[in-house]
Amino acid sequence: MNKRHMALIVEDDQETAEDLREILQSFDCDSVVVDNREDALAALQNNSFCFVLLDLQIKGAADSIKGHIDHGKELLRKIREKYGDHHGTAFWLPVLIVSGFAREVDEAVDVMKDGASDVIQKPLENQQVSERIRQALQASGRQTHERCREAPPKQGPNLKDGVVIAIPGDRIKRRTCVTIASTSVDLPDSSLKILLHLMVAQRKGEPVHKIDLGATAEQGFKGISTLRHELKPVLGGVDIIKNDYHGNYSLVDDVRIGACAVDKLLKIGDHTISRLAKKLRIPAPRPTKKV
Repeated sequence: MNKRHMALIVEDDQETAEDLREILQSFDCDSVVVDNREDALAALQNNSFCFVLLDLQIKGAADSIKGHIDHGKELLRKIREKYGDHHGTAFWLPVLIVSGFAREVDEAVDVMKDGASDVIQKPLENQQVSERIRQALQASGRQTHERCREAPPKQGPNLKDGVVIAIPGDRIKRRTCVTIASTSVDLPDSSLKILLHLMVAQRKGEPVHKIDLGATAEQGFKGISTLRHELKPVLGGVDIIKNDYHGNYSLVDDVRIGACAVDKLLKIGDHTISRLAKKLRIPAPRPTKKV
């Protein structure tokens, strides 16, 4: 029985692929190397891997002439569609991007949103690569290969028990702490605004239209998708946002609004966040009794 981690290396530069394989061997990791998106998907289908090292600029198929960054990004999205389970706030199957494009801030942010666990810059440094891999495995709960044989942990709260959203309001850099079912997640201001809109609407007992989210139709949909992605480490496969497909969004009925540190939200200094936070300070209207 194999007691060593098994990695999938997706890299179309033979020298870089060999460097990665040697680094993995240095701390007892086996690996399979492919150089294109199609072969990577086939390898994932036919094998069980503990983590993935993915170069963004790869070929689409074995007979393709030139690699392109879009093939790597599409492969990352395909992997997350199939392997989206979480261990706490980390993905159960880590995918580490190994790419020169990681130097570009926008590219790094995009791949993290698409489900990357970390980004490793080229040129490769042995210590950096091995340390990032160890950190990703530890965060995913796969410190030893025995854990890799276990089923992914079940994720997400039980909506039947009711889910409480609260905002302690603590700030880490430009993110604000939010708790959902007693589990914390730090949201950037853009996602916090959308969540506040939904929370205020929930208190009122009405949906919020995408135009009221402060964006065009396309941006509104993107904002909701981004918020869902930000909440996935806490909610897993549970979706607490519903859409009537006419541009109206709301939180599901089983979601309740908990305590919100309005004063801390006001100190952020954002007009929209302040306006919505003040509305959460107002007590929720009591339901009218039926005669």
